[in-house]
Amino acid sequence: MIVRVLGRRLKLAIPVSIILIMLMLAGSLIPLGAEEGEKIGEELEKLDERGLEQGIFLNNFAIALTALAPFLGPIIMGYVAFHTGRFLGWIGLELGMPPQELIPLALERIILTGYGLLEFLGYGMAVSESLTLSYYILRARKLLRNEIRILPAIIGIIALLLLLGALIEAALIKALQNMAMQAPPTIYRG
Repeated sequence: MIVRVLGRRLKLAIPVSIILIMLMLAGSLIPLGAEEGEKIGEELEKLDERGLEQGIFLNNFAIALTALAPFLGPIIMGYVAFHTGRFLGWIGLELGMPPQELIPLALERIILTGYGLLEFLGYGMAVSESLTLSYYILRARKLLRNEIRILPAIIGIIALLLLLGALIEAALIKALQNMAMQAPPTIYRG
């Protein structure tokens, strides 16, 4: 039974994840202002204080747990995805990259690195569960009790997806930092 329910949740999570990715990309078209972008950048740097992997996971898991809230979960997660895109848009501007170049690059990173797919699938599972809980609260109270029983398994799958994503993301960040430290300085001849 639980495998069948998880399969249905996954079928709903995939289109939800695609919508969240589209919201993030749309947000990149409306970049944050410099002050707000710098503030968020400073907050993200603090993730490394507990260990990069743990910081990324705990941040993402807290967001996913919030997205589980019936009725509010999709709204909260939509806002987070859109605002993440705005932050990416700000980073693009800081690097001198227009949105038409940033969007394909962001999509490529999400898909090719794998961690973005895992994270968005975890968020999609959380939103899917929020939608399911909301529906059962409004229309099918008899099914709500069964849904609450499988909720820990769904949270476990969300946590696993986000943990795997965090491990890959942290490894990529560390690899890029090592490459940057080992690269010879370049001289700009403009």
